[in-house]
Amino acid sequence: MMERKIEIEEVALIREQITDIIRGMIIDGQLMSDQKISERQISAMLNVSTTPVKEAFRTLQSEGLIYSVPRKGSYVSSNSRNSLLQVSYIRSAVEGVAAYFASQSATEEELASMKHFLELSRVAIENGEDSEKISKINDEFHAALRKASHNEIIITIGGNLRSIDNSLRKAINRLDNKGVSVRHEEHEEILNSIVKHEAEKAEKLMVAHVRDGLGKVIA
Repeated sequence: MMERKIEIEEVALIREQITDIIRGMIIDGQLMSDQKISERQISAMLNVSTTPVKEAFRTLQSEGLIYSVPRKGSYVSSNSRNSLLQVSYIRSAVEGVAAYFASQSATEEELASMKHFLELSRVAIENGEDSEKISKINDEFHAALRKASHNEIIITIGGNLRSIDNSLRKAINRLDNKGVSVRHEEHEEILNSIVKHEAEKAEKLMVAHVRDGLGKVIA
């Protein structure tokens, strides 16, 4: 039974990676509106079976990024940019509320965890690390912040949005590499407000932080 569980987890990871890659290609404009997208082509490109690709397609359809036409195939949605914008605005609200509650509820240990990730981010930026590594550290910072909210609803919703959030963050850091330091400073300012228990300010800063980044990838 344990071997079966490991296999399921590995398949899930492959599906998430494929979803992230295709989503990133849509965000970057490598896949254009109404362009046909083939499961076989994707599986061949990534050297994987079509099973996780089919699962990835279902996820992307639920996000409004691709659509399927019976007996014709799948296509990139002409409304994909708007779908990304809508999801991101939802995320900005969720992250903002997380910052608000974290300002009231974060423990010293949780504050130390957030500071730790910001220090890792600062060092990575100063060392000229690639955007992928910096994005992963930023993801850990946001996850730690949501945990510090002590609000299970926020933690759950934030976790559900984490995959698409990561895709957008990677694209933002990749396409606007020079702005990485600015976004780090915004994280510092948000955490400073949380430490000072300035709940409304922390929420406002977080919402602006998330939405401002969208302009780098969504015209």
